[in-house]
Amino acid sequence: MRGLLLLVCCGALGACSNTFLYNQLDWLIPWYVDDSVDFTRDQKKSFKQQLLPLLEWHRGEELDNYLLMLALIEADLQQPLTVATVSGWSEEFVAGYQRLEDRSMPLAFELGEQLSAAQLAEFMAGLYEEQEEFEEEYLSRTGEEVHQSSYESFADNVADVLGRLQPSQKERLREAAAELQRFDHLWLEQRRWWLEQTEELLQREPGWQQRARDLMARRDEVESPEYRKVSAHNQQIIYAALADVINARTEKQDARLRREIDGIRQDLLALISQGE
Repeated sequence: MRGLLLLVCCGALGACSNTFLYNQLDWLIPWYVDDSVDFTRDQKKSFKQQLLPLLEWHRGEELDNYLLMLALIEADLQQPLTVATVSGWSEEFVAGYQRLEDRSMPLAFELGEQLSAAQLAEFMAGLYEEQEEFEEEYLSRTGEEVHQSSYESFADNVADVLGRLQPSQKERLREAAAELQRFDHLWLEQRRWWLEQTEELLQREPGWQQRARDLMARRDEVESPEYRKVSAHNQQIIYAALADVINARTEKQDARLRREIDGIRQDLLALISQGE
């Protein structure tokens, strides 16, 4: 379901230059899920019908929250940004993601009940295969490769909203990438643990839905202390670098950033209007 939720979020925020994607989620999500599990025709039809109330709720309520998030960012840009400011943006997005996740749980449970044991086995096999690919790709990297990859990803994402970066901004991001602690092995260990829990839950013993809810409710507790420590460290490094780079924006970059925000706003307003 995390992939499904990210797809919805991307349709609302990441795709904000293209309302077409969001309006096609009623068929795009079933296609995405069908890529992991081979649906029967009846299952696909049933899933699409069960999906519609979730999409209607998201359009009717969550898009307004995204508008508020944009207004918050615009207001914050009127003064120098701090680590706390950027952290607040992240917390707002995470809160929206969690609302969507909570709202999606009944759909996930219904889907879990409808699939056959063979389909669930196929689903889990695909996830474990993906896990092995991740482990092979990420764990073989040297520390220098990790830092370079982090810098390139960081710089590309920032440039998407600010435009071409100044040399001093690139250097600030490079410094931040070098300060990040390696996280891939911790993330992969945690991901494999969740796969094992999911595999056990999908045996669908009586009460499995409540056990899944309980597990999600205490997800922060099941993270290892080292995972939480490194994650918190890296977040602070990233927030500080973002604040510094945005604070150092040129007039041209500021205009680009505000156009990006306004473009998102206009797309959200269009989506809300279409829903009405």
